[in-house]
Amino acid sequence: MRPLMDSNIRQRLILRAPRRNDGIAVHRLVGASPPLDLNSAYSYFLLCDHFAETCVVAEQDGALAGFISAYRLPRDASRLFVWQVVVDAKARGQGLAGLMLDALLARPACAGVRYVEATVNPDNAASRRVFTRLAAAHQTGLVEEMFLTAADFGDKAHEAEVLLRVGPLLEGNA
Repeated sequence: MRPLMDSNIRQRLILRAPRRNDGIAVHRLVGASPPLDLNSAYSYFLLCDHFAETCVVAEQDGALAGFISAYRLPRDASRLFVWQVVVDAKARGQGLAGLMLDALLARPACAGVRYVEATVNPDNAASRRVFTRLAAAHQTGLVEEMFLTAADFGDKAHEAEVLLRVGPLLEGNA
């Protein structure tokens, strides 16, 4: 079961598809949220524009409180890959990541999604909890497999990335 967000906060929360002009605020939020990898501002503009149907912005009191970037795999549209989940430090621990995932899965753009996938660093306990809770909320499994080793990144110091796969989601449960 998901932790419940305070009803006062939830009433002031807006979950919506991003717009292109959200890109710079998303870039700043990710930059202020280590250990997430910060991509170029341009990539966040593209995500907020080209992939808006499978991304989510959370606004709280007019400020960006969270963002999820995701897309359906071109080779298998039954799989939704969640690229990044970021929640502002002031909004963490309240279940916002889970609310954003639920809002995303309820969209028409995610009809037919059977699996939610993400890669996480082995020691990223917060991200692991998000996907463990998603599996529990949908009464389904979570499988892990190695996606990239640290050596795959070459000379760039980067931890391994483990693929988490939640599913199968039931029809109408996504």
